[in-house]
Amino acid sequence: MKFGVQLYSLREKAEREGAEAVFAAVSAAGYDGVEFAGFYGKTPAEIAALCEKYHLEPVSAHIRSEAVEESLPYIDALGIRYVFIPWAGLEELETPEKYAAFLEAAARAKELLSARGVVFGYHNHAHEFEGGRELIAKIAADAGISAELDVFWATVAGRDAVKEMKKLEGKLALVHIKEAAAVSPAESAQPVVGEGAVDMRGVFAEAARQGIPWALLEVEKYPCPEDEYLKKSLVNMKKLSK
Repeated sequence: MKFGVQLYSLREKAEREGAEAVFAAVSAAGYDGVEFAGFYGKTPAEIAALCEKYHLEPVSAHIRSEAVEESLPYIDALGIRYVFIPWAGLEELETPEKYAAFLEAAARAKELLSARGVVFGYHNHAHEFEGGRELIAKIAADAGISAELDVFWATVAGRDAVKEMKKLEGKLALVHIKEAAAVSPAESAQPVVGEGAVDMRGVFAEAARQGIPWALLEVEKYPCPEDEYLKKSLVNMKKLSK
């Protein structure tokens, strides 16, 4: 298994220090690759140069279906292998007319990506589970796409992350590794991976069983300096994945 960082995690560092500082930090912490959430206003060639300079694989990106076509120059230049819809609100997923439009946009995006050998999928938050919903599985089935399970948001919704991974077997492409605090996880800082409420050992065991090739760290709220968090979490993830 390889380890990457969803670069949304370092949005504040990018604002303070610029895009290159983000790539430098991920590389210095020992990660193998990155997942994009935007391209910092840089050209595809400039982003490719940063990935090459810091020896980071540009493995995946979060891109809405409607923005896939305009993002193809980045996908092509970087050799991105996975693209995930980062968000859809309940109004898009439960209103028949809007859901049909959501599926139509996903179908257009999937066609463009499949022609390039790129896996297309959906990334969850909590609302896809709440109230007994099973929207990730529904979207994957209805749109014919894959899934990137965020274990933090599954936990926030009161679900067992490992069980949700098992439900998605055959559709689960990658996993977002985001730790959860035991109390008020939606509002609290995320503990270092392996030191919180998520069954991370079980998550990594299930990922290994399913042959998931990448674990992607994401952080929304840090309990310590960013660089320290990246390094400590990677040490723990490597231990948990053995």
